[in-house]
Amino acid sequence: MSELFNSVLQAFSYWWLVVPLAALILARDWWLIHITERFIEEIKWVLLEITIPKENVKSVKAMEQVIAALHGTYSFGIKRIDRYRKGKVEDWMSLEMVGFSEGVHLFIRTPQIHRHLVESAFLSEYPDAEILEADDYIERLREKSFSDRDIFGTDFVLVKPDHFPLRTYEYFEDQTEERMLDPLATITEVMSTLKNNEAIWLQLLIRPTGDTWRTKAQEEIDDIVGVKKGKEPSVLGNVARDAGDILKNLPSAMATPPIFDEAVEVKPAPLRPPSPAGQEKIKAIYNKMSKQAFECVLRFIYIDDKDEFTAENVTAVMGALRQLGDKNLNQLAPHRPTLTIPRAVGLLWRKKRLAKRKRMLMINYIHRSMPKPIHVPFVDMKLKTSILNTEEVATLFHPPLSLVKSQRTSTIQSRKSQAPMDLPTKER
Repeated sequence: MSELFNSVLQAFSYWWLVVPLAALILARDWWLIHITERFIEEIKWVLLEITIPKENVKSVKAMEQVIAALHGTYSFGIKRIDRYRKGKVEDWMSLEMVGFSEGVHLFIRTPQIHRHLVESAFLSEYPDAEILEADDYIERLREKSFSDRDIFGTDFVLVKPDHFPLRTYEYFEDQTEERMLDPLATITEVMSTLKNNEAIWLQLLIRPTGDTWRTKAQEEIDDIVGVKKGKEPSVLGNVARDAGDILKNLPSAMATPPIFDEAVEVKPAPLRPPSPAGQEKIKAIYNKMSKQAFECVLRFIYIDDKDEFTAENVTAVMGALRQLGDKNLNQLAPHRPTLTIPRAVGLLWRKKRLAKRKRMLMINYIHRSMPKPIHVPFVDMKLKTSILNTEEVATLFHPPLSLVKSQRTSTIQSRKSQAPMDLPTKER
């Protein structure tokens, strides 16, 4: 007992070193939180509404090209000095599909400095579309009281590691009839049948990312085909081995020549042919690796009157997202710290904690919040990103295809066309 007491007392004797070090770490984190919030608050945003012709003959592939162009905002990594001096973070955008009683609307919220890029990228693939600056639709709800309304919401994340892909729009191609089946058809149909006080919001936040995630992807492929990389000895390890050989042979060096151990050659294990399921995994992972990627947050909110609140629309949206999953690859699932159901918040003070979670999720939606560099417990909601490539992002956000488009989707009734060359004009 006395030895334990002496050990504790000795540990406390280093307080002069531990306390300043802990204070320095806390000060650094506080500064990073403060400077990052100030940087984000100074970003000037613009909300653009995308309106397309009623007969949209473009496939989802066109939207993938738009998303690929948006990756051009990537900075190739924020410098440490800019992160700590300016609070700089990677720019992100919000792709939003919104359903009200009057129909379905598409929005893109972007920093003002990227507006021209967004418009150019979209019009290059959808030349007949209209892109107009719009008032934030969330202001419509701020004018109403939430005392008689309720919400359900959650963020969706990938269940497996990021390098495993989702099913994308190419999976939904009907090869026999040579037509495209819209993976979002169920969601747009549900949105087009909402009542006056109902709303469905889908928000996909995208932030360009680099290539670090591809390392794990390559390791997964090597594991499937049976490649095991031996650990190569370091320079210090070689020096230590040689020194050991010298000491071992020193006593007998005068009588016999020294004997040195031969370096152990690490031979790779023979490759094993992957199973059919393994081959499909390799093909899918390689396909995901071949395209640009984003850190993403998919956020879903459903709003309705408390007296008429129904789970039917929630189930429909959940089912539509579930069809993008593949048991052998990846799937989307609610991120539990953001899920607004009673059993997700625990037993103690359940009603109060559930109300707080709904409020925080709504705030995150309004501000289009991404995870911050440092999470503050009990203050910030614990957010998480998933890495999706351009093909996966386009699958989750694209204009409805004309074959499945609801009559209440926001569209242009006629397509734009150029004026005839021989059109008479008034001479001055």
